[in-house]
Amino acid sequence: YSGQAPGISFVSVPIYTISKPIFHILPQETIDFAFSKLESYGNTLPVDYWGKKKILSSYFTGLSKRQILEYVFISGFILPVFTTFLISALSAILVYMLLKRFTKNEKLRLLITLFYAFGTIIFPLSTQFLEREIAVALTFAAFFMLFRMKHNELKLKGSILFWSGMLAGLSAWFDYFHLFLSGFLLLYLLSFPTTSKKGIGGLWVFNLNKSRILLLLKFGIGIIIPTLLLFAYFYAIFDDPFATSYTHRIVETSNHKISDIVNIKLPPIADMYPILLFFINNLVILVAFYGLYMALLKKDAYYHEALYALAFITFISIYSLAIAFTYPSVLVQFQRHMTPMFPYAILFLSYALMGNKKENRMKAVFVIIGFLSIFINWMNAQFDLDHFDFESKKLVMLPYFLKNGPASSFLDTLAWVFSLNPLLLNLAGLVFLVAVIYIIWRPYLRSQVH
Repeated sequence: YSGQAPGISFVSVPIYTISKPIFHILPQETIDFAFSKLESYGNTLPVDYWGKKKILSSYFTGLSKRQILEYVFISGFILPVFTTFLISALSAILVYMLLKRFTKNEKLRLLITLFYAFGTIIFPLSTQFLEREIAVALTFAAFFMLFRMKHNELKLKGSILFWSGMLAGLSAWFDYFHLFLSGFLLLYLLSFPTTSKKGIGGLWVFNLNKSRILLLLKFGIGIIIPTLLLFAYFYAIFDDPFATSYTHRIVETSNHKISDIVNIKLPPIADMYPILLFFINNLVILVAFYGLYMALLKKDAYYHEALYALAFITFISIYSLAIAFTYPSVLVQFQRHMTPMFPYAILFLSYALMGNKKENRMKAVFVIIGFLSIFINWMNAQFDLDHFDFESKKLVMLPYFLKNGPASSFLDTLAWVFSLNPLLLNLAGLVFLVAVIYIIWRPYLRSQVH
């Protein structure tokens, strides 16, 4: 999809290059067998959006069977696994590591991490070959480094600030909007406390000296280097450093401009369903918002982080609503535009439970909402982010799930090709997923027991 930022292509090309020779090793008989099975399976599927049968040969005219299978297997399986899946998972690890500062309860820490990783749309979006979740992980990694320096867990060094800036700048390769979000990281850096009694509030922004300005400069250089490389990439292709692939898309209506903001208007209430859907798909975030509110009231050692998260979430929300109201055709993308705020909001979820007079009841509500969020996003990963069909006025995913059980397009295809029971294969896939999660997190579970 050439309209997107090029970062995901940069990290995918090496993996594609390594994977490609596999299809030169496979015997032709294997290629013929697999291709015929997939062709037959495509005949059994519903037609696509244009009323066309989902047959590989009709989608990829002019390519050999080997080339078609190469595309389907590498682009549909290998690339997502080794790019989107793995890099997106990094943000869950960082959330877990930071939560140690916000709660001493290891069980709660693991539970919040679980709900972030599988109870938000970060999970279903990360199972697709999309770039936005990679940008979220990179920006949050930059924040992670700044956070540790602010709280004296890392030495405040120019080299660390430089690499933090590099991560923030690299995030723009995957989502241009993250270049603006790197400005919030600079604001966070300016909020670092000082021992000086001069100025207002003992913050850097009011106590800048030569050494601090040099540190800020190193952070800024880290952001600028990947940004300039991105501009150079566009200049090499389009002879204009500010012309992205969006500028040259065939569909004229997709050529959005900043000046279009003057056309912003509130859509009909019925068309605002995608905004409501965001909260349905991310129920656990509502608890996190309440936790953020409690953190702001508490004003403890992480008060500046709470202020930062509030400013960050507010900015993301205004941006997402402005895009949705300016271009009603992309209102369905509202949820995806909101994804950058998830890791910052989830950090304060424990505050919703701490010091609450009805703590046990709140914990029960929290666990119910969390596992309901996991169930919803598990279905989202299998089917779609939508739950309700306005034309038929009926729920879409839940009845289908209750009738057919869990579904994975990959496992369903595998079951058809090898004449296996699709329900059993999908259940086996689910058991395998749970086993992998348990093996990865077993050391932390054992440490909790001991």
